[in-house]
Amino acid sequence: MRRIKILKIFVIFMLFLLFLVYSNFALIKSFFMATLNFNIAILTVFLIGLLVVYQSSIRLTMLAGTFGILAYKKGKELEFYLQGISGLMPATIAHMFNRRAQKGVLYFTETEAKDVTNWLADQFFNQKGYTSFFVGTSLMLGLFGTFTGLLVAIDEMGSIILSLGGDDIDIGEIMTGFSGPLGGMAIGFASSLFGVASAIVLNVMQYILTRNQASFLEDVEDWLKGKIIESQSSDILEEITSALSEENGKQVLSKLANSSGVASAVGAPGIPGGFIDIFIDTMGTFTDKLEKSNKASQELYEIITSNLAENTKASEHESLLLESVDNSLKELNVNQFSNASMMEESLQEISNVILAEHKTIKKSLQLQEENNKLLLELVNALTKKIDTLEKTVESR
Repeated sequence: MRRIKILKIFVIFMLFLLFLVYSNFALIKSFFMATLNFNIAILTVFLIGLLVVYQSSIRLTMLAGTFGILAYKKGKELEFYLQGISGLMPATIAHMFNRRAQKGVLYFTETEAKDVTNWLADQFFNQKGYTSFFVGTSLMLGLFGTFTGLLVAIDEMGSIILSLGGDDIDIGEIMTGFSGPLGGMAIGFASSLFGVASAIVLNVMQYILTRNQASFLEDVEDWLKGKIIESQSSDILEEITSALSEENGKQVLSKLANSSGVASAVGAPGIPGGFIDIFIDTMGTFTDKLEKSNKASQELYEIITSNLAENTKASEHESLLLESVDNSLKELNVNQFSNASMMEESLQEISNVILAEHKTIKKSLQLQEENNKLLLELVNALTKKIDTLEKTVESR
C-alpha cells in the first residue's frame, strides 16, 4: 500500500498560509478590524472546520497504518496489534480481523470485503459532509455581512441626500458624512473577504484529503481482492486434487474433518489452516440456514395436516383421497429431511478440502427450491381441493 503523507502536505500548506498572513499582517488586521462581529464568527467557524479536517487526516493516517500492518504483519505481532483497533473500527469488523489473525491467515468472503470497503466509503462521505457544512457556513456569514454593510451604506447615503435640501451646503460636512456609507461598504467587503478566504482554504484542504482518501480506498480494494476466498478456490482445488490422487480420498477427508485446519497433516502442503477454518465457518452458516428452511417446511407441513384433518370429515370418499395426499406429504417431508441430513453430512466431510464445491451446493439449493416449489404447488392444489369440498358440502 502507498504511504499517506497528508499530514506533511497540510503542514507545508499551513506554513504557506502563515507566510502570507505574516507578510500582509497590517493589511489583514485593518480588514479584520473593519467588522469584528462577522469576522470573529467567520474565524471561529474556520478554526472548527480546520480541526475537523485535521482530525480526519489523522484518522486516515491511522487507518493507512492499520491496513498496512494487516497486509504485511503476521503471527503474534499481528494479533498483538489488532487487540487495540476496536476503537478505530466498528466492533464487527475489528472482531473479524482478530478472528482471522488468530487463525494465522487473513482471508475474507466477498461479503466481508464489501462490508469493509462500504464502511470506509461511508466514513469518508460523512467527513466530506462535515467540511461542506463549514464551507457553506463561512460563505453564508460572509454574504450576511455583505448585505448588512450594504444596508448601512444605503441608510447613510439616504441621510446625506436628505441633508442637501437647503441653500447652505457645507462641503466639509458632506465629505464627513460620506464616512458612514464607506464604513458600511467596509463591513460588507471585509466580511465577504474573510468568508470567501475561509471557504477557499477549507476547500483546498478537503480536496487534498479527498484525493488521499480515494487513493487509500483504492489500495484497500486491491488488497482485499487478493484475499477473497472465491479467488483462491481454483489453486487450492488443484492442490487438493493432487493430494487425493496420491492417497485414499476418504482418509484424507476424515483427517481434514478432524484436524483443526492444519492442511499439512493430510498430505496437502501449502493450504493454510486458517483458510480451511474460514471455509468451515461459511459452511456452518449455510447449514444453519438449511436447518431454518427445514423447520419452516415442518411448520408448513403441520399446518397442512391440521387443515386436512378438519376437512376429511366432510366426505368419506374425499377423506381417502386426502389421507393419500397426507401420506404423500409425509413421505415427501421425510425424503426432504433425509436429503437435508445427507447434504449436511457431505458438507461436514468435504468442507476442509474441496473449496470449489460451491457448484454442487448451488445445485443442491436449486433442488431445495424445486422441492419448495413442489410443496407450494401441492399446498395450492390442496387448497383448491378443500374449496371444492366445501362447495360440495354446502351444495348438499
